[in-house]
Amino acid sequence: MFQGLWLKYEERIYSLIPPLLLIYIFFQPFNHFAGIRNTAFYSMLLLFLIKLARKGIKINWKDTTTIAFFILLMAILVSIFFSNYIIDSLNAFRKNFFYQMVVFFVILTEFRDVRKLRALLGAVVLSFITLTIIIFIKNPPANLLNILEAKTDRETFLGGYALNAAFYIPFTFGYLLSVKNRMLLKGFLWTMVLAEFVLVWLYYSSRTTLIAILISTVVMITMSKRYKMLAVIIILFLAVGSVSYFKKPELIDRYKTLLSFQTYTSNVGLSGRGYIWKGTVEIIKDRPIIGYGYGWKKLATVVRDEGYLERWKDKWHGTYDYFSRAGYGSASPHNLTLQILFETGILGLLAFILFWITVCIKVVKIMKSGAGDELNYFVKYGVVGVLVAYAIINTANGLWEETYGVITFAMAAITVNIHESNRYK
Repeated sequence: MFQGLWLKYEERIYSLIPPLLLIYIFFQPFNHFAGIRNTAFYSMLLLFLIKLARKGIKINWKDTTTIAFFILLMAILVSIFFSNYIIDSLNAFRKNFFYQMVVFFVILTEFRDVRKLRALLGAVVLSFITLTIIIFIKNPPANLLNILEAKTDRETFLGGYALNAAFYIPFTFGYLLSVKNRMLLKGFLWTMVLAEFVLVWLYYSSRTTLIAILISTVVMITMSKRYKMLAVIIILFLAVGSVSYFKKPELIDRYKTLLSFQTYTSNVGLSGRGYIWKGTVEIIKDRPIIGYGYGWKKLATVVRDEGYLERWKDKWHGTYDYFSRAGYGSASPHNLTLQILFETGILGLLAFILFWITVCIKVVKIMKSGAGDELNYFVKYGVVGVLVAYAIINTANGLWEETYGVITFAMAAITVNIHESNRYK
């Protein structure tokens, strides 16, 4: 009887996989709602594994991005099992890359048609818009003008907003550029992108985010040849700057430093990152091929266990001061290249670069195809814009795990599916 019922409703049950992924993706930028997010993920995973066991997985195994993904997976696993920190690295893998892997393959298998891909793009865009609206509702103007103080309160929903904006704003703007004829939707998206930018502007500790967003926006507008739009954005940017100057003059003083050469060459301008990078490079030199194992949170532990503090105490005072005060999970390389080298060594870095090279090749092919539908235009503008912002934001951050890991690998899978759909047109 049970078998009969299962066979009758099997396909309907499998049809829950895409909406569960959409729920999981929607809640990515939120620091709240972990219960909903995890319930959606594990429900999706269970159904996906059942479907996999009964029907197998149908993907193009010869696809270069899929192959590169497995190479990256192998490099990560090698770094874990040859690490002195196997338990910690496996735990980091469970909390991060495992989720990225599931999301990547669920999208490859379950989001092949245009309707589902559009729904997925919409879920990504709507998630950050919803978070932005919640922030404006929950925070009075006094909070927004003092974000650095207000964000420590979890109920403000401000924690992590600026870093995530470096992905979501270019993604949303690229989506806006790809939309055709729907004027109400375009007007709404313009309003929300401006609101998101205002929050990033007020988040004045995140200069790298601001640079990443501005440069990626210019790149997307230049590629779309909408120069009038660029003029409008410049006017809006000046308007936001002028209003904030009268409300909070220190914002302008902070952003003036972006025009100073010292900001990019002195340790003070780099917010002490020079000391961190110097120490991280020395750590990497001792295990350059496979690193110390996946996961960055053990950096301070490695420094203590391997005797680096003693080496640096009299030699590099700034480096010693930073790492001696840092505990587990509080010391970060603050640079993606250094972080990947620390975690997975040269093998992991080469595999990571190879993965994104294959994605970029697909982006170029989609752009050369000349197809004029919205999904192809999204790749041309949105994916390119995100990749530009991602490269810039990671000069001072190491964002390839946690939320960024999920959403960037989701974008990679979306690009693969759009590329595949073009092959069969």
